[in-house]
Amino acid sequence: MQVRSRQVVLTAVAASSLLLLTACNSDSGGGTEKKPSAAPSAPAHITAAQADQALVSLEDLPAGWKVEANTTLDKSQGAEEEAITDAKPECAPITGVLNSGQVDQDHKAKSERVFTKKGDQTMVAQVVNGYTLPQAEKTMAGLRTAVETTCATFTGKQGGKKTKVTVKKTAEQHKYGDESLTYTVKVVTGDQQMDFDMGTVRSRGAITTVINNYPDKGDRGKEAFSKALAKASEKLTAATAKTT
Repeated sequence: MQVRSRQVVLTAVAASSLLLLTACNSDSGGGTEKKPSAAPSAPAHITAAQADQALVSLEDLPAGWKVEANTTLDKSQGAEEEAITDAKPECAPITGVLNSGQVDQDHKAKSERVFTKKGDQTMVAQVVNGYTLPQAEKTMAGLRTAVETTCATFTGKQGGKKTKVTVKKTAEQHKYGDESLTYTVKVVTGDQQMDFDMGTVRSRGAITTVINNYPDKGDRGKEAFSKALAKASEKLTAATAKTT
């Protein structure tokens, strides 16, 4: 009986409140008008889930490729001897991409995917990073300066040996995202040489880099790289659409 009585009281109070609200709204004297609530502000950077959405899938590449599961480009995860160190500070954007796939490692979100050509040593990989907009713009500016001005050729160390890195902006520049840059990188350590095609795209506060590491024999992977870069830009733009 107590529970029933309480329900009746609550119903009555609700009914009374409804009548009171109706009376206030119909008052000829005019009540205070409710202001619409402010729309929630857009997030300052993409989430990890949105970074995943910006990744290229196997279906976006030509036939003959496969996904390398549980594979990372970050050489600090067990391959430190392959990292390039002791380079001049202004070339950090280049060594950052070579060592981890990231222009700036101070990110808010990260996702990556690695593909290899079946029966070959060619690798195409993509890394997506979320930053705030000012940080992303500053990061791209630093990379552009390194590629176009300060780091055409520089030296460092790899596995204790002297390394020479040569960077060149490609002649043909496609417009991707809010800004983009394509370039090639050659790394020579002793009698070993590694060659890369690279493309970096910024959309709002997010940056993605697509990397093509190809051998001196076999498929260079240029078709896969070009397709991956175009698709990566498209997906990054969609992933950042609701951010500032």
